[in-house]
Amino acid sequence: MNSFDAARVETVLVDSYSTLVDMRSLEDALAEYTDKAREAATIWFQRSKIYGITATQFEEFRPCREKYRHSLKYALQSVGASVSPTDQEEILTALDRLTVFDDVRTGLKRLTDDGYDVYVLSNGDLDMLATLVDHTEIDDIISGTISASEIGLYKPDQRLYRHAAIRTETPITGLAHVTASWNDVHGAMQSGMQGVWLNRRGTEWEAFLDEPHLTVESFHEFGDILDVESNN
Repeated sequence: MNSFDAARVETVLVDSYSTLVDMRSLEDALAEYTDKAREAATIWFQRSKIYGITATQFEEFRPCREKYRHSLKYALQSVGASVSPTDQEEILTALDRLTVFDDVRTGLKRLTDDGYDVYVLSNGDLDMLATLVDHTEIDDIISGTISASEIGLYKPDQRLYRHAAIRTETPITGLAHVTASWNDVHGAMQSGMQGVWLNRRGTEWEAFLDEPHLTVESFHEFGDILDVESNN
């Protein structure tokens, strides 16, 4: 079992989609077009991850919004929904107004108040991240955003995490990456930083590879653990 070392943490990275905002709210955008909105939303999100990993594997990078556009089309076809290209573009705008988790602003401010720089590390395009930061109201809290588009590689490719270490001017061992995505946790850990799984739903860890260094239910709990362990 991996153990978390709070004393090592100099800078905190946080994921974006599914970590700051709830991807389940994609169902609302789909409900007008299909009675299988939940199934379509799940396929949409998971297929977009597959496209990202595949594009990175073959070094054929595509913008994040483009992979979401193609994965949306696939999801709608999979559930038998006939939706015009114009309406698909309207559904796509839901990515810019996803429900923000309650602990995001106060939890991240708690971290910065305690002296940690916080960056968003995301597969999202730069314009998507600018919209996300504005939507989540964390522009005055975080130190910056780091996008996969900067180097043309999607998470969980280790090179993106190493790029984040350079961008934040932090030794990779001094970084902790907080994310709700299990493969993102693994990517962070394999690169040399500490992987923190944000498990808001109380689900069981997918033990395909190593367990995370730390599991928390909120950014507040993560802040509590940093306080307690770093002062021991």
